[in-house]
Amino acid sequence: MSPILRLSAVVAGLTALAAPALAQLDTRGILQPHGDVAAGDHADAIGVNPAGIGFGERFQLAYTYVGSDRDRVGQGHGAWLSLALAAPYTTGLGLEWLQLPGEQNSTPVKLSWSHALTLDPSIALGFTWSHFFADGEADALHSPLDGVDTVDVGFQVRPARWLAAGMTVTDLGAPLIGDQQIQRGYEFGLAVRPGTERLDATVQWRIEESDGDDPTVTWGAKLRWRFFKRFALLGRLDTTPDGGQRVMVGLADEGVAGAGLFWFAPDVTDDQLTGFAVTGRVRDRVEAMPSLLPRPLVAEVEVGSAAEYGVDGLIFPTARAPFLSLLRRLRHLETEDEVAAVLLAFTSDDIGWAQADELRASIARLRAAGKAVYAWLPVGDTRTYSVATAADRIYTTHAGGVLLTGIKSELTYLGTLLDRLGVEAQFVGTGAYKSAPETFTRRSPSPAARLQQDALLDGLYASTVAAIARGRGLKPQKVRALIDAGPYTAEAAEKAGLVDGVIHYDEFQGVMREAFGPRVSFVEAGGLLDRREARWGARPEIAVLYAVGTLVDGPSTSNILTGALTTGSETIARAAEQLRTDSRVAAVVLRVDSPGGSVTAADVMWRALARLAEEKPLIVSMGDVAASGGYYIAAPARTILASRDTITGSIGVFGGKFDLSGLYRGLGVETELFLRGERAALMSLERAWSEDERAAVAQSMNTLYGLFLDRVAAGRKNLDRRQVEPLAGGRVWTGAAARACGLVDRPEGLMTAIDLAAIAADIGDGEYDLLVAPGPGELGALPENPLGFGAAAWGVASRGVMGLLERFAAAPMAPTLPPALSRALALPVFQFTAGTPLALLPFVVE
Repeated sequence: MSPILRLSAVVAGLTALAAPALAQLDTRGILQPHGDVAAGDHADAIGVNPAGIGFGERFQLAYTYVGSDRDRVGQGHGAWLSLALAAPYTTGLGLEWLQLPGEQNSTPVKLSWSHALTLDPSIALGFTWSHFFADGEADALHSPLDGVDTVDVGFQVRPARWLAAGMTVTDLGAPLIGDQQIQRGYEFGLAVRPGTERLDATVQWRIEESDGDDPTVTWGAKLRWRFFKRFALLGRLDTTPDGGQRVMVGLADEGVAGAGLFWFAPDVTDDQLTGFAVTGRVRDRVEAMPSLLPRPLVAEVEVGSAAEYGVDGLIFPTARAPFLSLLRRLRHLETEDEVAAVLLAFTSDDIGWAQADELRASIARLRAAGKAVYAWLPVGDTRTYSVATAADRIYTTHAGGVLLTGIKSELTYLGTLLDRLGVEAQFVGTGAYKSAPETFTRRSPSPAARLQQDALLDGLYASTVAAIARGRGLKPQKVRALIDAGPYTAEAAEKAGLVDGVIHYDEFQGVMREAFGPRVSFVEAGGLLDRREARWGARPEIAVLYAVGTLVDGPSTSNILTGALTTGSETIARAAEQLRTDSRVAAVVLRVDSPGGSVTAADVMWRALARLAEEKPLIVSMGDVAASGGYYIAAPARTILASRDTITGSIGVFGGKFDLSGLYRGLGVETELFLRGERAALMSLERAWSEDERAAVAQSMNTLYGLFLDRVAAGRKNLDRRQVEPLAGGRVWTGAAARACGLVDRPEGLMTAIDLAAIAADIGDGEYDLLVAPGPGELGALPENPLGFGAAAWGVASRGVMGLLERFAAAPMAPTLPPALSRALALPVFQFTAGTPLALLPFVVE
């Protein structure tokens, strides 16, 4: 439903609830200096328009005192608290001590409980229940409101950056006081921001029902101007039912915790009657505001989890993207004027090769923006150290060091083991370089596989050496010599010029004072950047759609023991369709970090993404691995970006099964097949293929391979199928090599992909929200099988030694197996049933 239709429905509902009522008393409570039916969203909105707290922050606290020479309606003092417990729900409490006109000895208390629902980023609906009670027995004799309950309802809508509107119906139930009913009121407000978030102008009207007479109409206006950093001038004029005019003018501090002081005239027609108002307001986030007395800041950034995608929470699951959050944090620090330096604390070496390249690029942008960058590296391997070298200075701790030893890729072959077990691995692949089946069919790499591994490692090693040389000001041959002499203790690393100092983390206080003066201050980057969005209205969204882990048929899963993810065809297809039809989503970035998987799953995803690309810009950002099926699903994009060190390509298909007949004979197990149909036993584990059956499987693989080539050629406008074929056949490329041969368009990372998506959607820099997709499923997207086994584990999970070994390898005791065997049995190939056509990369590089 569109925002306009929702707004119409709410107005109609509120109007239908209203009925004529008598009117004598005002129950609205204290006159709020900041009160705004259309745009108020602090905790004190509880007393003005409860829908407003739905647009507020997670925690808000407000206090107001209003007084003058004599008691008038709207005077007294009160406090309000609002809490956003769980999206889209916010609740709030208010307590007000009121001064009623003519009742000097009566200060009734108003207790309010509010609830708000944010229906979408531009619409909120709320209601408040209030109960009045006397402040002691003496007040009970004088207060006509003692024991009265009222209900107010309201809504706010922010359809545009410069426009907000709201409506409140007060005293909806028209409760009785004696034989009279409290008057029902209708308040309408319209707020505009003429060209800047620093200036708000609001006009509001109130219509009060009357017994037998024409309704009473009053109006008001409010102007807020944030003229200097966190300070704002505020003025308001309100007419009263008796023809008077109330004026309030003052100055307010709009920081995280700020106060306001206002001159107050309850009636400007009486120049002898004056008063004042005081406010105090606290919220956990505010808009970006420079400090009054700025001091150089050192922003601390933890470089920890580099996971691409995950789901947190069981009751209220949320999708998270830790690596994207890290990149965005570094990007935002570029424009923080008060930040003089950024301190990167490396707490994990779980960083991929492509991620390392993206982080180096982000650090280079920080330095280009004039920020000094320091790296704290207690212990770092070659890959992590290559990231740290992009900083101005590197420090390690006394018990730390640099594990600078180079890079490796380890291939495991089970051919001999399977021969001894009497198991024959039967596979058919396309292309000499599609080497995944060699794990089960050979005892060592084929010449093509060896050539491919050497070329891949040569490319990654050269890139790493160049990055270290560039960062530390060394020649490449010197870096190679340092790598060959590694690893290094802290003192040895400092002596070799790999780090600039050996200190404890707390000693950075002295390092920064020496560099930036005694007034330097440390601040956690997350808290510094976690700010309130000043603008109104819903901004367009750029979605980042993640395809992480093995590609499988059906829904995505998450292994609750290891955290390993699979990306399901159903999940991606459903998410792509939602993004295609969501009017707020202007463009989509597909982030691929997958070695591939099921060809069928990849083709289902390809179709959904192709439909999406027909209507909205689709940009692909490749992570550490986007190979085989991972490249298949990237093909529909208009632009493909990959880091120089991304592993991609591997365009090819394979499939097969294990023949366990020899194993069964050795165990004394006999089987008898009863068949109807010449090829009924094609995927049976109890017998080997015939030549005819092998030929049939090979034909199927070739057909799927041809489809793969067609998908790539259709997406790569610069390549036809004839040009794609020499690049396929299972060949694996680094991102740099893929760019050179046309499989990748630009050697850039995720943030550049988001920038290009915004440009393609004609959205200004920073004028959008990021949406992480797919959203979490029920119970945090946990799989039906919590260990993440394949549906049939190649058909042997319950019938043979391979199944026993597989389960053993996946269990918590798996480290007791020889490392090579554990790695082999953890390969993604075991997630699929026998005969599943696969487009899958068989190795990783460490």
